Amino acid sequence: MKKWIITIAAVVVLVLVAAVAGTLIYIDAIAKQGVERGSSYALGVPTSLDSADVGVLSGEFSLAGFEVDNPQGDYTTDDFLKLADGNVAVTLGTLMKDTVEIPTLTLDGLSMNLERKGAKANYQVILDNLKRFETGEKPADPEQPAKKFVIRTLQIRNVNVHVDLVPVGGTLTQVDVPIDEIKLQDVGTGGKPVKLSDLTGVILKAVMNAAVQKGGDLIPDDIAGELTAGLSQLQDLGDQGIEVLLGDGGVVKTVGKTAEELGQKADEAARQIGEGAEKIGDEAKKIGEGIGDIFKKDKKDDDN
Repeated sequence: MKKWIITIAAVVVLVLVAAVAGTLIYIDAIAKQGVERGSSYALGVPTSLDSADVGVLSGEFSLAGFEVDNPQGDYTTDDFLKLADGNVAVTLGTLMKDTVEIPTLTLDGLSMNLERKGAKANYQVILDNLKRFETGEKPADPEQPAKKFVIRTLQIRNVNVHVDLVPVGGTLTQVDVPIDEIKLQDVGTGGKPVKLSDLTGVILKAVMNAAVQKGGDLIPDDIAGELTAGLSQLQDLGDQGIEVLLGDGGVVKTVGKTAEELGQKADEAARQIGEGAEKIGDEAKKIGEGIGDIFKKDKKDDDN
C-alpha cells in the first residue's frame, strides 16, 4: 500500500516538474504571441514582435523589434509604428499573479508614421479601429489571457513622429516631430488594470497627444485637427487616472475633455443658428402671406 502511495506521489511530482519545465521552455513564445495577438486585435492591423525574453528567475522581461503594420492602402511605409526595444523588471511572484505590478516599464526608440493617402489617412483607420475596440463594438478577444497590468511609471524614450504631408511632394513635404521622452504615471491604477491590448492603445494615444502638442506649427492644422477629433472619440487618459508628462517637464494635454467642450459649444451654436433660421423663416412666411394678400386685393380691384 505504501509503495502505491509513493509511486502515485512520484508520478504527480514528475507531471508537475514536466509542466513547469514546459512552461519555462515555451514562456518566451507565449509572451511573444500574447503581445502580437493583443495589439493586432485592438488596432485592427497586423503586428509583429521579433523576440520576447522572460527571465523567470531574474524577474526581467524584455522585447525587441515590435511593429504595427500600416492599414491596407498604398502608403509610403510598411509600418505605422515601430519600437526598437523595451524592458521591465518584476518579481517572480508578481509574474505568477493575474495582475502584474510593474514599478517601471521602459520603451526605447519608438517611431510613428502619419500619412494621408487620397481621402483616407492611416492614423484615421487606426483610431477608428481603436474606437470600435474601446466602445465594445468589437468585443474583447476571448482567446486573450486574463493577465492584467498595473504600471507605476511607463517611460517612452527617443520618440520620432514622422508626418508625410503630401506623399507626392517628396522630402519637402515631410516633417519630423522629435520627442525626447514621454512619461505616463499610474497606468492601470484607476480601478481598472490594463491588458496587453489596452496597453497598446494607451501608448498610441499618449504618443499622438504629445505629437499634436509638441508639433506646434510643424503639423498642418487639418492633420492636427483630424488627430484631435479622432482622439476625442477615445477614452481620455486623464479620465483613466493616467498623467502624461513630457521629458522637458511639460504636461501633455489630452484632448478628450477639450474636444468635448468644443463639441458642446458647436452644438449650441448650431442650435442657435437653427432657431435663428426658423425665426427668419417665420418672418419670411408672414411677409409672403402679406404680399399675397396685396396681390389678392389688387386683383379684386381690377375685377371691379
